[in-house]
Amino acid sequence: MADFKAEDHRLTKPAEPRSLGYTGELSQQLEPTSGYEEPGRQVVSNARSTSGVVSFLSSHEREGRWQLPRRFRALAVMGNVELDLRAAEIGYGLSVIEAVAVFGNIEITISPEIAVECDGDSLLGTFVLKYDGRANPAVASRDRVISVTGTAYAGAVTVTVKGPDEKLLAKLGRTFGFGET
Repeated sequence: MADFKAEDHRLTKPAEPRSLGYTGELSQQLEPTSGYEEPGRQVVSNARSTSGVVSFLSSHEREGRWQLPRRFRALAVMGNVELDLRAAEIGYGLSVIEAVAVFGNIEITISPEIAVECDGDSLLGTFVLKYDGRANPAVASRDRVISVTGTAYAGAVTVTVKGPDEKLLAKLGRTFGFGET
């Protein structure tokens, strides 16, 4: 019981360190151990935990190489938001995208090797998950999961799972003489 009383200050005032040495002790306890990272696995370093985008009477696009935080919020009010996650850096584990469209449109494109969970509501709108081309939910590994939640009020939230641009692959096939003509 005496040990619990000695550490009782952590429960009552965790944000206030008692001394500078005490803060250093806490930060050492929070640092990951060297054996935490597995070889060959992508670890997104210094990823922000929360970020987002707001589109009000405008359009916003994110594509190419960028980091998806653990929690991302997209709001489109009479506007358009397009998120292409096929080249984005997505950390292992669960990432949540909260999409809210009010008289607007949100389009999210995800690579087929990432598992997708989609759970949203709509009121006079649509909230839909589509698999295009050869994308199949059975091929996705559960190492990286993106959960898309939110609401569409007289708007649309579309989550599309598809691989690289099919037209580009067909054009490369014709150029190099393989695949369909």
